[in-house]
Amino acid sequence: MTPKTEHTEVASLSQTDFQELLQAKLRDAVHLVLTTILEEEVEAFVGAKRYQRSQQRRDQRNGSYTRDLVTGVGQIHAIAVPRTRRGFQTQLFERYRRRQAQLDEAICDMFVGGVSTSRVGEVIQELTGGQPSPSTVSRVFHTLEGEFAAWKSRTLAADYAYAFADGTYFSVIYDHRKYKMPILAVVGINLAGEREVLAFSVGERENQIAWEALLEDLKRRGVQNVGLWVTDGNQATINAVEVKFPDSQRQRCVKHKMNNVLSYIPKGQHDQVEPELKAIFYQDSREQADQEAAAFCEKFQALYPSAVDCLQDDLEACLTFYAFPKTHWKTIRTTNVIERLFGEVKKRSHKMAAAFRNENSCLLMFYAVVRSLTFKKISMQTPEAGPTNLHTI
Repeated sequence: MTPKTEHTEVASLSQTDFQELLQAKLRDAVHLVLTTILEEEVEAFVGAKRYQRSQQRRDQRNGSYTRDLVTGVGQIHAIAVPRTRRGFQTQLFERYRRRQAQLDEAICDMFVGGVSTSRVGEVIQELTGGQPSPSTVSRVFHTLEGEFAAWKSRTLAADYAYAFADGTYFSVIYDHRKYKMPILAVVGINLAGEREVLAFSVGERENQIAWEALLEDLKRRGVQNVGLWVTDGNQATINAVEVKFPDSQRQRCVKHKMNNVLSYIPKGQHDQVEPELKAIFYQDSREQADQEAAAFCEKFQALYPSAVDCLQDDLEACLTFYAFPKTHWKTIRTTNVIERLFGEVKKRSHKMAAAFRNENSCLLMFYAVVRSLTFKKISMQTPEAGPTNLHTI
C-alpha cells in the first residue's frame, strides 16, 4: 500500500514581511562578519589565539564590552568588542565612521532642504532600521556650528572683480515675541569669475554702522580691492561702501530703480511707460542709453515730474555697468545674484512655518543653505580685450 504523503502548507509572506526577514538575516550576517573581524584583529594584536600558549604573545585578553553600530542594513546590536590589558583599540569602527558621517550629512541635508525632523527620522529608519529622534536631527544640524565658525574667519582673496551687497529680514523670537531681524550679506565674484558668499551678519536695521562692520570684516580677512560694488538704493549701504572701499566704482540695481520710478506713475499707465524706461538700461552702449534717458525725461516731464525726478536721482550710478565688459552686463546691472541667495534661504525657512528660536539658529540655517549651493561661474574672457582683470574691467 502506497503511503500517503502529507503536505505541510507554507504560510505565504507579504512583501513587507519578506523585506523585514531579509533585513534581519542581513544584520545577523553583518554581526557575524564584524565579530569575526574583531577576533582576528585582537589575535594579531595579542600575538596568540584565545587560550593559546605562544612565545610570540604580547598581551593578555581582558574580557569585552558591547556596542551598537549603524550600518547600511540597519543597526547592529550588542557587538562584543574585545579588551586587552594593554589597551587594544579596534580599527573596525574607524572604517565605519565615514558611513556614520555620510548618514549625518544626509540628515543635515534633508533638514536644510525643508524636511521636518519627524519625517527625517522616518526616512532614516527606512534606510537603516534605526530612527533618530527630532532632537537628534536638531543636534546633527547644530554640529555645523564649528564648521560655520571656521568659515566666518577664513582668509579671502585680495581682489574681487564684483561684489553684491544687500540685506533681508527673517523672523526671530526675542523674549517670547516675534521680531524681524535683518541679515546683511555680501557675494563676491573673483578674478576667475567664481562666485562665493564672502560674509553675512546680523545688522540692526541695516544701518551704516552695521554695514561698515561687515565690510571691515572683509578687509580684515584679506579683501583689498573690489572693482565694482552692486547695491540697491539703501543709503546706509552706499555710505559704508564709500567709506570702506572709496576707490571702487558703484552700480545701483536698475531693477530697484525702475520699481521706484514706476511707483510714481499710475498702474494703468505702466504698460505704456515701462518699456521706454527699461530701454534705458538695455542698450548696446552708454551713448545710446544716455539718449534714451534724455528722451524719456523730455517725454514724461510734464506728465509725471516726480517719476522723472526719481529717475534722474542717482542715474549716473545706474549706468555704471556700461563701462564694464558687455558679457557681464546681465550679471552686474541688478542685485539678482544676491536676491537669489536670499530666495533660497527663505524657501527653506518658509517650510519651517515658524520663527527662528534665536539669532544663532537663523545664522546657522543661512550658512547651511549657503554651503549646499553651487554657484554659476561667469567667463572673464571678453572678445574685445581678452582676459579681464580688476584693472581693465
